[in-house]
Amino acid sequence: MLDFNEAAITVLVSLSGWWVITTYLKKRNIKKRIANKQKECTTSLSKLEGYIKENGLSRKKQEDILKLKFMDLHTRIQRGQLKSEDVLKAYQAKAIEKNKNLNFIVEPVWEAIPLAAVCDLEKKKGLLHGVPVSIKENYFMKGYESTGGMSPLLDKPAKEDGVLVKVLKHQGAVPFVRTNIPQSMMTFECSNPIYGTTVNPHNLKRGPGGSSGGEACILGAEASILGWGSDIGGSLRIPSSFCGTCSLKPTAGRLSLKTCEELDGNRVQTLIRPTPGPMGRDVDTVVMGMKAVLCPKHFELDPDVPPLPFNTEVYESDRKLRIGYYTNDGYVQCIPGVERAVHEAKAALEKMGHTLVPFEVPNVEKMFGEFFSKACFGDGGQHFLDLMDNDMVDSSIQLLYYVYKLPSFMQTMLSYIASFIAKDRILGLQMRSMQGVKCVRDWWALAGQIETYRKEFLSQWKSKNLDAIVCPTMPFVAPPTGTVKYLIGGVTYTTLYNVLNYPAGCVPVTKVTAVDQKNMENYPNKTGTEKFIRKYFSSDTGGLPVTVQCVALPYQEELALRVMKELETGLEQQRK
Repeated sequence: MLDFNEAAITVLVSLSGWWVITTYLKKRNIKKRIANKQKECTTSLSKLEGYIKENGLSRKKQEDILKLKFMDLHTRIQRGQLKSEDVLKAYQAKAIEKNKNLNFIVEPVWEAIPLAAVCDLEKKKGLLHGVPVSIKENYFMKGYESTGGMSPLLDKPAKEDGVLVKVLKHQGAVPFVRTNIPQSMMTFECSNPIYGTTVNPHNLKRGPGGSSGGEACILGAEASILGWGSDIGGSLRIPSSFCGTCSLKPTAGRLSLKTCEELDGNRVQTLIRPTPGPMGRDVDTVVMGMKAVLCPKHFELDPDVPPLPFNTEVYESDRKLRIGYYTNDGYVQCIPGVERAVHEAKAALEKMGHTLVPFEVPNVEKMFGEFFSKACFGDGGQHFLDLMDNDMVDSSIQLLYYVYKLPSFMQTMLSYIASFIAKDRILGLQMRSMQGVKCVRDWWALAGQIETYRKEFLSQWKSKNLDAIVCPTMPFVAPPTGTVKYLIGGVTYTTLYNVLNYPAGCVPVTKVTAVDQKNMENYPNKTGTEKFIRKYFSSDTGGLPVTVQCVALPYQEELALRVMKELETGLEQQRK
């Protein structure tokens, strides 16, 4: 008969063995599920490549289509001068070719082929008739999974299209590829265990940003002409900035959120809401995207969306504007190329007749260090952990995952280390905010604090009598792949306008020069974030695109787009 100690050891060994076996089996099942999806995507892409080889266009015809800007392409399709099927084949071929080095495609949309054929038979033409459209992976599309790069959400295809996909098809658009995202979509590194890593079209050693990274990449590679992504902290604007494209983060609520998967409860929490938005290679594309979806069909499908059609009068107005600008938000100083971009944007807008005045962002420390993370992860990251505990952890979010796995007292200790040893107070506050709220009363208190901050910001806006603001999109350009976890502090420039819920668009202005890189010698070197910025952006950034944000008050997307268009026009005039 076993004594007590022998029995205890037997139980311990048995439990340990059971844990090892179940862990092994769980990981094996995860790997099998991922491998099956990878095989499915590879097969589908190879099949499409074979189809294009057999049925594709001549090289000259393909190039003639691809060189057209959006408005020229749009006009020719509307007039019947171009067939939708030909346009689709041209972009399918270009996407397959560019994807081999960049990895922006998750999988092709096979329904695009019959959809384009139908377009060529229809006499009634929607606003996006025959235009091929790339779609971020998290958008609901019938028969396809919206995983956000997380394998527990595989094998759960959508039963119907999301609202915006329905509206795009109603307007004649042809969704033709789905594009890559980061695992969980809560970082701006575009990598996940299912679909792999997407790289930057301007420098293969650098990332395209995220979470709409695949979308920005395919547009930056000129392998798509109109794309759709989503944004809760910069996920449209950051990748657009790194890839040198345009995008618009609308006011949350202007477009239907019954469109795409948003993890961590962010589709339903109401303090800082995500929003879908259009992406393109120029402002006209983004404008046409908004015009197309702000239609009666959209308002009919989702009655929660205010029935506000595109306000052409505001967009086409010639009234001179008073525009605020800043190059520093009070936390992370911009690298020289970004500062120069804002000043070039200021000069271009002044030449267009607008008045530019300095603006100072109030209390960015509270905005990011307390409000943003606490609202987005109000549950302390529990939903995120529930999914990740049944998934492979991508290296891009390992730091986030393991910090969330720590007990709250250890998270607090790390936050103080970040605050005082790394001399990064905001990063310390943000780490404490990741613990979320403890009760409903705390959630109400947070809602009140965010509302107070919005009033403070609006008061400062009104005191300057502003119509809009122009500012950096990010304080740096595309970072090397695998380094985003050290650069999270840079997102204060984009998260600000998610907390405020102001529409904000992104416009390319310039590219990093040798002089900009030389001037990095004068960049500060005090905080942990500054040290990493000096390390990653003092070299190998030449030629990378630099953008600025154009911001307006809530539900004034047309005004933000007008500033974007005037800036684009002013810059083009300067270059002539």
